[in-house]
Amino acid sequence: MADKINGAKRKFRKYLPILTIGCMVLAGIAIIKFKNGGVKVTTEVAQIRTIAKTISASGETAVLENYVQRALVGGTIKEIKFISGDDVFKGDSILSYDRDSLKSSLDSTYTSYLSAKSDLESYNQKVVSAKATRNIRKQERDEAWRTYMSDNGEDEKQAYKNAEALYQAAISAYVTLEKDKDYTQEAVTSAHSAYTAALNNYTKAAVHAPSSGKLALNDIHTGSLITSGQELFSITNTTNLIFKAQIDEADISHLTLSMPAKVSLDSYPDKVFTGTVQQIDAKVVTLSSGSAVVIADVYFDATDILPIVAMNGSVDIEFAKQENMLSISPDAVVRELDKAFVYTVEGAIAKKLEVQVGLEGDNYTSISAGLSEGSVVITSPGEVNLTDGAKVRL
Repeated sequence: MADKINGAKRKFRKYLPILTIGCMVLAGIAIIKFKNGGVKVTTEVAQIRTIAKTISASGETAVLENYVQRALVGGTIKEIKFISGDDVFKGDSILSYDRDSLKSSLDSTYTSYLSAKSDLESYNQKVVSAKATRNIRKQERDEAWRTYMSDNGEDEKQAYKNAEALYQAAISAYVTLEKDKDYTQEAVTSAHSAYTAALNNYTKAAVHAPSSGKLALNDIHTGSLITSGQELFSITNTTNLIFKAQIDEADISHLTLSMPAKVSLDSYPDKVFTGTVQQIDAKVVTLSSGSAVVIADVYFDATDILPIVAMNGSVDIEFAKQENMLSISPDAVVRELDKAFVYTVEGAIAKKLEVQVGLEGDNYTSISAGLSEGSVVITSPGEVNLTDGAKVRL
């Protein structure tokens, strides 16, 4: 037993210097920490800012190809003055018809216009007659009702029911004729437009470019027999680039037309282009990666870059914004259940404050209550396990 005690004493004396040095180091660290003011933290100043929240999406450039010229009347092409790939200007004469073939189209459209106009006049008369019948049936119904109310006999009741049925039938006939009249009016307008176009084509015997851009003929040539409605050519406005943004399915609920956007292109890393959302596709597309997206067209100012399609890039679409809001970094906010807190620095002491959070933007979070402008706020307090009242140093 004595030997064990002596051995323990020898081991203690052996490790005593090490233990002493360790204690001195720990004491020194504690002293330094106390002298330096406690836990080292980083801070920021709560400031008034504009808070924005955006949808970020990738995509590529494209061009507007919505200038498609169709034949308003049929005829035979006499001459085509441009070839596909040519640059044309609005108003240029692209092709001309043979006037003899246009004469038959002019006669046909005029006949259709006269026929539609005659139908409209007939419907006008029918509507007037139906309206008069409706008024007569209403008077008969009202008279039957008064008779029935003065004598509640079965014959009078049946007479009232019959009069009511005739009145409702008259109303239905009148409403139907009014609708048919409206359709006929549209037909007259359409027929008149076709006739006017045919007359114009017959007079000028030419089809002009509706816009400036690059021409693409649609499989037509001199001598081609054209039917009304056939596509003749399209014109691509290469000066008007758009950005086809692939919006994630989860962000669709935030997306509406006319939202402001900023486009960045890989080919122009030093530029940011402003634009707006002008069109949103009506269907979801599944990409090769498996992601479900909706394509949104962003029109942007691209006047100082080359009109090249399929340039890769990204877009930030702003869907929420608050101006003149007190704000701090999102990392400065500590969440505890359904409450939010921040830590401020007052005299080298951390003070925990409950705050109300407003819009949580991409870069900053707005604070609607509980904090004042100019307050020094500790960033990322959770990383240093900060507590209320703790000593801190910057």
